[in-house]
Amino acid sequence: MSEKIIEHILQNPSGTKTENIIFNDQNYEVSYNWKSRISIKIEPAQHLFQNIDVCEIRKAPLASLITRYPNYNLRGERTELTEKLLYNKYTPALLSFPVSKLSCENGKISFTATLRKKHIIQLEKIINYFEALLVTLK
Repeated sequence: MSEKIIEHILQNPSGTKTENIIFNDQNYEVSYNWKSRISIKIEPAQHLFQNIDVCEIRKAPLASLITRYPNYNLRGERTELTEKLLYNKYTPALLSFPVSKLSCENGKISFTATLRKKHIIQLEKIINYFEALLVTLK
């Protein structure tokens, strides 16, 4: 799947593409937007309309430089899901990509990142890490 997307991105100088993927028996939309950089967004296909607090996890770049190990910023409330995400072994791998964040909303997890076009091969790693993260959270 990601080989086709990589070929499509390399053949076209800019564009947008959205695909549906099944992770953990749930439908997710994977959106790619590229020109000089590639933005990837993985989010649940089904949106729930419940008012639940939203949280977001990002890497804290300045604190990570000072302490020399990754630190993360959590925006929103600490819940059981955010605790699992913070202590998961795939979270640092996903948040190591530039401009990346994990978002929790309505009990579902989404991921956003931006890559340089010359690092296009890492799209496959992102998808694999995200799928592994969802499997370990069950």
